[in-house]
Amino acid sequence: MSLKQSTAQHCENNILYIPSALHSMRDVELLLHNQDSAIFYKALEQDLINVEFHTSAPCIVYIETGTETITNCYNHACRVQQHEAVFLPKGLNLYSDYISTNGSLRAYLLFLSDDVVTDFLATGTSLPKLSNSTSTFLKVDKSPAVTLFFESLIASYRYWHHSPHILKLKLLEILHIIDINDEDQQLRSNLSVNQQENPKRNIKRLMEKYIISHLSAKDFAALSGRSVSSFNREFKALYGTTPKQWIIEQRLAHAYTLLVEQRWSVTAVANEVGYDNISHFITAFKRVYHQTPHQIKTVDPH
Repeated sequence: MSLKQSTAQHCENNILYIPSALHSMRDVELLLHNQDSAIFYKALEQDLINVEFHTSAPCIVYIETGTETITNCYNHACRVQQHEAVFLPKGLNLYSDYISTNGSLRAYLLFLSDDVVTDFLATGTSLPKLSNSTSTFLKVDKSPAVTLFFESLIASYRYWHHSPHILKLKLLEILHIIDINDEDQQLRSNLSVNQQENPKRNIKRLMEKYIISHLSAKDFAALSGRSVSSFNREFKALYGTTPKQWIIEQRLAHAYTLLVEQRWSVTAVANEVGYDNISHFITAFKRVYHQTPHQIKTVDPH
């Protein structure tokens, strides 16, 4: 006999802290897990009303069957039905009502580690402006892309042998699927707020990992968990220069390598190192190397 509680039993006298509490639930299965990233599948044994829970990590909930209504501290409710999803930022206290329609309520819960979030944010042109309305849920309407993602997940996860690399790729995949139709960039805005509220991160390692991206100095400050002024001050103590100047120098040095050693086109190089405007890239490059990218590219590396 299993000693694990059902979700209903646990929630009788406890706030449900997710994801940590899910590991001890008999009606919740852990599909994939690596450090703070995880994918769970829940098949609830009965309807649950007025369940209070806390999100300890950013979470995506996808409803396979049934209906879930999530209510925040302002009494704003989000009703999520079959084949719909909702993104829940980290650090929220919410109430949930689970209602089965045909059989038990079945749903996926995906939790995002800081590394997954940072990798995702680094793919954008810039982080969206923060607003006071970002710390709430984001409804993801039914779509073939989202449905196919989860159908593929349940069909193949057993063959992945808990690979941390595949888990990270799958979490990034669903983030990008949601992001494609998120015209107001609510997903990125919510995630960037979460990152800024996190404990401080190592500036040196953060910069070295994500320097070849489209992130600005202001974006790096947010990801590091610091205000812009604090970030600039600590950065200058480490590198002896400003973040903006250091970023330019590092990206142009990488551009030089791509042009001379790998023979990339000027347009491809400009995009790779974060320049949307090729003229701006050429001007910045010439200021440092005293030749245009086209001239540098003609140099024989041997």
